[in-house]
Amino acid sequence: MMRKKIPITHNDETDADETADETVHGFDSELRSTAEPPDAEDGANSNPTSGAQDYITALQADLEDARTKAEDADKRVLYVQAEFQNYRRRKEEEFREIQRFANGELLLGVLPIVDSFERALAAAEQTRNIEALLTGLSGTLKQLQSFLQKAGVKPIDALGKEFDPKYHEAIGHTESDEYPPHTVAEEVQRGYLMQDRVLRPALVKVTED
Repeated sequence: MMRKKIPITHNDETDADETADETVHGFDSELRSTAEPPDAEDGANSNPTSGAQDYITALQADLEDARTKAEDADKRVLYVQAEFQNYRRRKEEEFREIQRFANGELLLGVLPIVDSFERALAAAEQTRNIEALLTGLSGTLKQLQSFLQKAGVKPIDALGKEFDPKYHEAIGHTESDEYPPHTVAEEVQRGYLMQDRVLRPALVKVTED
C-alpha cells in the first residue's frame, strides 16, 4: 500500500513571521511611548507663557516702586517749599522789626537835641536876650552836627568846587570874578553824604562858561 504525500505549505510560517514582526513593532512602539515625556508639546507651549507673566509681574513691581519714589519726592519738594516760605516770612518780619528799632534808635538820639531847642527858646522868652538865644541855638546846632557825624552823615564840601552832578544839583547860573567857569559859586542848600554815599545832593549855583 502506498502512502500519499501531503504537500507542506508555507502559510503558517508566513503567519508566524508576521505575528513576530507585529510583536516586535508593538514592543518598540511601547518603548518609544515610554521613553518620550508625556505632553512634551504642551509643556513647551506653556513655558513661554509663564516666563512672560513673570516678566510682566516684575515690570509692575518696578512701576509701583517708581511711583512710590515719585510720590515721596513730590512730598519732599512740597515740604521744602513750605519751609522756604516760612523762612522768608520770618526774615521779613525780622527785617521789619530791625527797621522799626533802627528808627527808634535814630529818634532817641534826636530827642536830646529837641530838648536843647526847647530850653533855648524858653530862656530867650524869659530873658528877652537875643545873645543868650543865639548862644543856645549855636550849642544846639553843634549838638545836632555831632549826632549826624556819629550816624555817618557829613556835609558835602561844594563851595568853590568844580560842578559835579554826582554831588551837586544846579538850580541856576551866576557870574563871578572869584571862581572860574563851571564852578560852584553859591551853595543854596547844603548836601550830605552818608557812609560816602549821597544822601542829599547840594543845591548850588554854577558860574557860566
